[in-house]
Amino acid sequence: MAIIDARTLPDASRIEADLMIIGGGMAGIALAKELAGGPLKVVILESGGLEIDMENQALYAGSGVQRAPGNPDRPFDDYPVQSRIRALGGSGMVWGGKCAPLDPADFAERAWIPHSGWPITREQMQPYYDRACDLLEIPRFPLERPKPAEPERQPLALDPADGFFPAPREFSRFSGGVDKTAFDAFRTQFADAPNITVYLQANVLKIRREGDRITGLDLACLSGKRHTAKAARYVLAVGGIENVRLLLASDSLGNREDLVGRFFQGHVTYSNDGDSQTEGSVVAVSRAAPMELYAPGKGRMAHCVIGAGLKAQTRMKTGNFTATLFRATPSGTETPVGADTQTIRQASGRVAGQDQAQLLGYFAMAEHFPNPDSRVTLDPEHKDPLGLPRVSLTWTYGEKDHADLELSVTGLADALGASGEGRMCWSIERSKLLALSSASRHHMGTTRMHADPKKGVVDPDLRLHEAKNLYVAGSSVFPTSGIANPTLTILALVMRLADHLKRETGAAR
Repeated sequence: MAIIDARTLPDASRIEADLMIIGGGMAGIALAKELAGGPLKVVILESGGLEIDMENQALYAGSGVQRAPGNPDRPFDDYPVQSRIRALGGSGMVWGGKCAPLDPADFAERAWIPHSGWPITREQMQPYYDRACDLLEIPRFPLERPKPAEPERQPLALDPADGFFPAPREFSRFSGGVDKTAFDAFRTQFADAPNITVYLQANVLKIRREGDRITGLDLACLSGKRHTAKAARYVLAVGGIENVRLLLASDSLGNREDLVGRFFQGHVTYSNDGDSQTEGSVVAVSRAAPMELYAPGKGRMAHCVIGAGLKAQTRMKTGNFTATLFRATPSGTETPVGADTQTIRQASGRVAGQDQAQLLGYFAMAEHFPNPDSRVTLDPEHKDPLGLPRVSLTWTYGEKDHADLELSVTGLADALGASGEGRMCWSIERSKLLALSSASRHHMGTTRMHADPKKGVVDPDLRLHEAKNLYVAGSSVFPTSGIANPTLTILALVMRLADHLKRETGAAR
């Protein structure tokens, strides 16, 4: 129908709809696309504009710290701003387009991981993953991924009994960081549907409720104008940090059990460069066959990482883990693998009976376990220009997080050696893991999904336990984080939510 700048509305305007989507990021856009052309009047309230603007970005400012046993605290005050985008399209404006589903193990309740287990299974998510892949125009991810046919893209011959497997990744072009023209169409053309309206520069300050129902929203523009919005149903989709901020700022909505903001989980990578004294994080592969499946020559070509399946996790009593291999280049466009690599190269060559081995860099990722002490809170002493308290992020790791990382690296190294496929070097001291880690823009777990209202903020349909007409979308509902980039799972859950809303409202076609 239209994309409207809320600053152009008369002051104290009232916006009405059947469904009000708070947030115009990937989740909000995908939901609107699913409902476009239907009988429901749908409004998206986006706090930013069409392009990234520093005045809007500054509304994200807050404080942060990373903590882990045996590591010095790492100040992280820049992260709340740098890891999010406040514009139509959200973090899709800078997303690299990498896609993968969560593994079956991620959905399972694992007795050795407290607070693990989703109320839905990977098998139940399959049709929604298929639809999310179709939306992003990438190949689907069947439960049993077929073996690549190309000779140059064959997986390593790891023993299935060890539980490590090739985990594929695909890339979508629908990203402002990849194909801005395609992404601009993706994030705007859906608003041509007669039942869709997008309001830009419309910041939600408070979600109002009476009893167990949401009754309206208070809106504000940085220009000073104030508006209100009212709908029969609402979907909160402003990201894993901002979902928390808005709920807590709305009289602690949804927080009866003190769970809103807890269980923050993020994704970080771990690697280090070698020097004259130590090896870097490297893999020396024994075989002469090409490694294009794991380290393609083209930067955005579909590839696999080496993942730890449920069999490996059960055997080692660890969480999810991946190793992403890459080719080091003399130009320095990739992380160098280090100069002193002769020892591991020669050891790998002896395994295979060869004089030389292929030497690749790698970075490791380990599942960040659900931890109630890892959390987002409000800082009432510091407020943004609209009067909302700023956020404070305490990103906390437990002893098991880093212990399992080391166990998983050792397990993969053993699997490579036992199969004769190569050798692996890991030279990072546990006390330096925080300092050497690199954080992704993935904010998960803070409004976790659980059938029991005492253990989760939203139910399996993503409905807030404390409000009959408010749903939450995005990776904040993930009970566990897995390793995969969260966008594809966010979109799959949105497809599932869209079906639920259509059934509930009688809008199914």
